[in-house]
Amino acid sequence: MKKLLKKTLSLSLAIIMALSCFSAVTAFAADSPEAASEKCDCGHCPSIVIPGLFQSKVRYLDENGNEKLRADGEPYSAPFFMESTDEIVMKALEEALIPLASLLIKQEDLENRCAEAVSEVLGEALMGNLALDEYGRPIKNIQADKYTTSLANLTAEQRNFALNAVPLNSYAEIAGLDHLYFLSYLHTGNLIDTATELYELIQTAKRETGHSKVNLVPISQGGSVENALMQLYIDKGLEFSDDVNRVCYVVPAADGAVVLGDIYRNGFIDDPDALYGYMIPSLLGEDQQYLAYLINLLLRIFPNADINNILDIAAGNLIEDYLENSTCLWGLVPSKDYSACRELYLTDEEDIYIRTQTDWFYNAQLNSRSYILDAKSKGVEFFDIVDYNYSMYKIFDSWNKVNGDGIIHVDSESFGATSVAVGVSLDEAYTQKNTYCSDPSHNHIDEDRLVDASTGILCETTFYFKNQNHEATARNDVIMRLAIRILTDESFENVYSDPLFPQFNYARDSRGIISVYNIWKNYDTSSLSAEDAAEFNSAKKELGEAIESTYMPTEEFEAAAERFEKITNKISGGDEEEQKSEENKKENFFMRILTKILKFVSDLMLRLFGGKGFSDILK
Repeated sequence: MKKLLKKTLSLSLAIIMALSCFSAVTAFAADSPEAASEKCDCGHCPSIVIPGLFQSKVRYLDENGNEKLRADGEPYSAPFFMESTDEIVMKALEEALIPLASLLIKQEDLENRCAEAVSEVLGEALMGNLALDEYGRPIKNIQADKYTTSLANLTAEQRNFALNAVPLNSYAEIAGLDHLYFLSYLHTGNLIDTATELYELIQTAKRETGHSKVNLVPISQGGSVENALMQLYIDKGLEFSDDVNRVCYVVPAADGAVVLGDIYRNGFIDDPDALYGYMIPSLLGEDQQYLAYLINLLLRIFPNADINNILDIAAGNLIEDYLENSTCLWGLVPSKDYSACRELYLTDEEDIYIRTQTDWFYNAQLNSRSYILDAKSKGVEFFDIVDYNYSMYKIFDSWNKVNGDGIIHVDSESFGATSVAVGVSLDEAYTQKNTYCSDPSHNHIDEDRLVDASTGILCETTFYFKNQNHEATARNDVIMRLAIRILTDESFENVYSDPLFPQFNYARDSRGIISVYNIWKNYDTSSLSAEDAAEFNSAKKELGEAIESTYMPTEEFEAAAERFEKITNKISGGDEEEQKSEENKKENFFMRILTKILKFVSDLMLRLFGGKGFSDILK
């Protein structure tokens, strides 16, 4: 129960967040950084990773700079720094039990008392320690570790954290740890502060390595940070091209995330088919689908209108009370939604500082594509890696109206590529637009006609991975190998440079199976039966070829991985493993039956009664 509560609370804010400026910037660093003592001729520009949401090491510190402890003696853990589960439960009982009971008995939320109580408990539990002041900076001592030098000079803990968040170990083997930098920042903090720190890190990298330019690797939320950086260069009258050699975007939120814009404007989806049908099952894993359908049924204890009202008020209050001052999160609101969201949350006099900064970023967002094209004309090379055709979180109004990777929509990731929705092909009459293609004979439409890349401003240097989940991007070794190739090989110029890295590719989640393969690849099979030895060697060869491949359909890769895991499990477990497998099969069979029963009842209730609660049905 404790684990479930913590997971549910964390998931709620992750959904809301993800799903989770002044023209004169006085804090901006000096225009002319100190020159390096000697020039480096290694041929590899230093690279700076700009990570995404929750990819920085953030801590809650006490007045002495040590990690602060909760009442139970445990340290607060990122990203939400929540109190202990017992304390959250106690607060929930104190604040929300009576309003919930009243709603249950009266079947009406009088004066929104229940909605306000639930909202207060959720907000305080999730964001109480992350609250920001009117300048967009944390009120409590919440700080990101600052990596103001290369990975070579960091502690082992810091280095391992950075390389686990973004696995560029092979880059370090080629260019050196002293040529790899990681911008660590507070993901809910001040966007201009973050962009300024990035500028300073660029100057540090140039000074420490002796190179005149750097490469940038904006990932997810890092795309909005890089937008702000380009605007800062313009405000200071500096040339982006003087400092930057290449930019390799990886699933960037270049124009925000539609999930955030929808929730800021409208709250959660109100469709009964969502609330009592697909929303909860889409958020829980396969092994928890029975719980999802049980929740669907339990929600009917309350009237539909009140459930939706509770969700909307909770979302609105979380934004107004806790997220409104986060300019980093405002940077994730799509430009098309900004004006409406601004009117909802940033019209009061006390909002002027935040509003000035978000207006500034809105301008940067609107002009980012023209800024990129201008920098490109001055020699900066831009590359982009896009995930697509992965079902969006089914919690916001537009989830089935855009293509994306679960969190970020394709138009944002790709700087303007054309698509319809996940699994929806372009119309048969549609022809490639070639808006930004330098050669009309090029084909920029994928095999399933899901995307026309030619309308994206970087169509010749943008790579697409079909069915790839945003959150698993770093676990796709092909994506990481592609990024490293872009960062270390100046001869790699576009989607035609190497047939091993075509423009349209496939999803895979390979980190775990690669580790298994490396553990077993030198295994001595002399003690095995001839049959097992033959299967092991054959499965190992097949998986080795799959791992080595940079272009393989997802199902083929997964089949090779499953085959290898099956034989290694047999070898390592023997009869004991087989017995566990049989027990798991029985347990899984029971859970599948339970899930089917609950799903059937849930779907039947939805067909017969739509969005009515039990009391509405009885009436």
